[in-house]
Order: sequence, then structure tokens, then C-alpha cells
Amino acid sequence: MFIHNTRSLVYPAFKSKKAIGAFNVHNLEIFEAILRAAQKKRAPVIIQTTPKTLKHLSVYYFKKLVESAQKIFPKVAVALHLDHGDTLELIEKCLEAGYSSVMFDGSKLSFEENVKMTKKVKKMAQRFRVSIEAELGEMPKVGQRIKEQNLTDPEKARIFLKETKVDFLAVSIGTKHGMLAKNGTEHINFEHLEKIHNLINVPLVLHGASGVGRNELKRARKFGIAKVNFDTAIRKIFSLSLRKYLQTHQEEDDPRVYLEQARKSVEKLIREKMEVLSK
Repeated sequence: MFIHNTRSLVYPAFKSKKAIGAFNVHNLEIFEAILRAAQKKRAPVIIQTTPKTLKHLSVYYFKKLVESAQKIFPKVAVALHLDHGDTLELIEKCLEAGYSSVMFDGSKLSFEENVKMTKKVKKMAQRFRVSIEAELGEMPKVGQRIKEQNLTDPEKARIFLKETKVDFLAVSIGTKHGMLAKNGTEHINFEHLEKIHNLINVPLVLHGASGVGRNELKRARKFGIAKVNFDTAIRKIFSLSLRKYLQTHQEEDDPRVYLEQARKSVEKLIREKMEVLSK
């Protein structure tokens, strides 16, 4: 089957202290860029969609895109993941559509409510035999201050996993959603990450990775980070490339031409990220 259970990709990476790139998709060009990069790097890949994206395009488009890509990229192992699922209705819709993993984001709930809701989603996912990601701790957006009390509590993480038995856990360890202007300006709190890793033995997920530098991404693999999410960096490079091309080719009116330039920029970025995570 071309669409792989996300667990089957992440756990081998976790055991070998590598990581799988999870890339958010917003249109066909970005989807194509990710698959082309995966084919060239011979790397497994996780395609992600957010609730906001799924208001723009149906879950069924993305499922069919991944299935159709089998003929073009037959050797690429692909998983299809719901990122930051915020309602049971959307999660169930993605499960029924054929997603291979879902994330329930209960990070803004109380610990007890997060456990309760995550257990519900776990039961839903088990019916479809797919894996589940949860989040503990609250991650700020770029521009907001990181508060120590919002970082993932290592002991609570241990209890949370014992109660919910999720496949992967997204942790708050100093990064932020979004991206500052310069890459490498977001930093991981490795002391905190190591405390979490010492208490739990499941793959950890790094959100807010777009602004984290190469060396920190590589180092994070040693402490259980086995799934790394990228979104803002993709949107930024796509938009920047598109603007630059249209500014210098103002008469160009063929989207097959100007969108191709943006696609190539995204593909280059994805290849670079994949190399950092696997070598």
C-alpha cells in the first residue's frame, strides 16, 4: 500500500536516532515539490494538512493526491497526517477518508481534559488501525514570550503516555510556531528535552522547526525527536520565489510557468531538510 501507517515510518527512524520530515501541504505545487524531493533523497515522508488547509481544500483531494502519486513516485514511502486536529468531527472525517495518522491537539486544555479527549481519539484511531499524535505543553507563536510553565512537564509526559498510549508526543521545548526572518534564530531547550527523553520511550515530535538551525535539528535526534514538522518555511520560500519571479517577469500570465519556479524553490528546501534529518 502506498499510503503507509505513520508509525511504520517514524519508529525505525526513532530506533536509529534519525527523524522523518513532516511537511505541510497547501497546494499541488507544494505537494509535488515534497514528493520529488523525497524521490531524489530516497527518503520516506509525511504529508501533513492542517484544519485551516482542510477548509480550503477537501480531505478527499489530499487522499486522492497521495494515491495518484503512486504511479509517479512508486518507490517513495508516504504517510498522510492530520496536523493539529482540533475537533473530533474533523479527526473522524480524516480517518474515514483514509489518513494514516491524526494528531489531536489538546495543548490548551487542562491536563485532565487533554488526557480524556486524547483517549477518545485513540479509540477512534484504533478502529481504523492508524497511529495518533498528541501534544502536551503549550507552544507560543513567534513574537510571544516562552514561559517556563508552558514547557512540557517531563513527569506529566510520563503519566500522559501511560494513560493515553499515543504513538508519538509533540513536546514544547523552546521552539515557536511560525518563523523569524532569519533561519537558525529559534532554539531548542536541550536540557529540558533530555529530561523528557529520559522518562519516556516513544518518538517525540518537534513542532515549530522552521526557524531551527541544522546543528540543533541534528542534535535533537539524539534525544528522541523522530518526527519534525515544517510549515512556515515552506510557505515563506514559496511566496518569496513567486514574488521575485513575477517582479522580473511582469508579462508572464501562465501559472504553469511562474508556479514552477516556486515549486523548485520548495523542492530545494525540502531536500535540505531531509538531509539534515537523516544523516
